[in-house]
Amino acid sequence: MAEGARLEAIAGPLETIAAMGDTYAALDDALDAVALPRLRAIAQLRAQGWSYDRIAAATDLSKGRVAQLARAARERDLL
Repeated sequence: MAEGARLEAIAGPLETIAAMGDTYAALDDALDAVALPRLRAIAQLRAQGWSYDRIAAATDLSKGRVAQLARAARERDLL
């Protein structure tokens, strides 16, 4: 909420657009950091031999989402 108020208070449209870009970049970084523990957990389960189906059933994630997360873990060399 405070960030929204700060962005609303910016005077010019170009400055607002620039500030929004910075805000979204910071959010992306924060989301990336928050996602890392889940990727590590998926990687650990896969390393223990868990199938996508088993992980999906145990976590209430879809099998497709588990596959996406496993792929992301591989891309980060976690698997």
